[in-house]
Amino acid sequence: MTRLIAVCGATGNQGGSVAKLLLEHSDQYRVRALTRDPQSAPARNLAVLGAEVVKADLTIPSELHDALRGCWGVFGVTNFYDSKIKDDPGSEERQGKNLVDAAIANGVKCFVWSTLPSSHKISGGRLVSRIYEGKYHVDDYIREKNVPAVFLYTGNFYENMVLRSHMKYNHVLDRVEFHQPIIKEDTKLAMLYVQKDLSAVTKAVLDNWDARKDELNYRYLYVANARLTPRDILASVKKLAGKDGVYICLPNTGVPDRDIMFQLHNEVGMYGTKELPDENILKLGVQMHNIDDFVREVLAPHLGLPLL
Repeated sequence: MTRLIAVCGATGNQGGSVAKLLLEHSDQYRVRALTRDPQSAPARNLAVLGAEVVKADLTIPSELHDALRGCWGVFGVTNFYDSKIKDDPGSEERQGKNLVDAAIANGVKCFVWSTLPSSHKISGGRLVSRIYEGKYHVDDYIREKNVPAVFLYTGNFYENMVLRSHMKYNHVLDRVEFHQPIIKEDTKLAMLYVQKDLSAVTKAVLDNWDARKDELNYRYLYVANARLTPRDILASVKKLAGKDGVYICLPNTGVPDRDIMFQLHNEVGMYGTKELPDENILKLGVQMHNIDDFVREVLAPHLGLPLL
């Protein structure tokens, strides 16, 4: 019997990756794609692929209760850059808790929560970003309410080089230019290929939940394949596409909490000395993808660069 999984942010980067992978396994899972706008092009595309697209706003508890009805599992994520959160940062925590409450009301058996650690704790209180804190507080709420769950600590997204236009090819100078705010060229960032690896880890958790619930419940899985500097990323482009690159550090992002987050990465990193890839993810049978994979499959084609 197939299991119904509600996927939050199904038209975005994280939720979209999960929804699309689960839809490829219709013998195991049915997907209920949650979105504020079921008529958007990404939502309609998911419907064509077989998803049940449902209108659900994380700020409206009644919509969430209806959206999770009958669901065995949930992939939960909030988006700090959503205008409802940017204009009211405390809303991120409330949205996450609304989702948890809806999961409780509907007897959800497996809650997969995309989260981050406390910036206050890992920086000793020096660098506090609400991008981190809102998600972290939901972790505590999940445990407090005894919701069966797995926590996914996500790395920095390789996809941001495309989605946020961090990297471009300068045709005049025949070079790749990597623009990124605040991050120093020698800062090591835990990196994640969302479309391949976040989705695969989520599916592995769902696949293994019945047999390994005691092991997985409340476990933190570090969803990142390696720590790389901007120079390492440019080196991959050079190796695979033959183009020299330059890194340009911009002074700020225009979003104070994001500035703090990036300074946190410069000074203390995200996940301490945790070895990557996470051995607990490897035990689930997931092989993480690396920067060369992303350059070959996404970045070089996006930049219009043929591979060597």
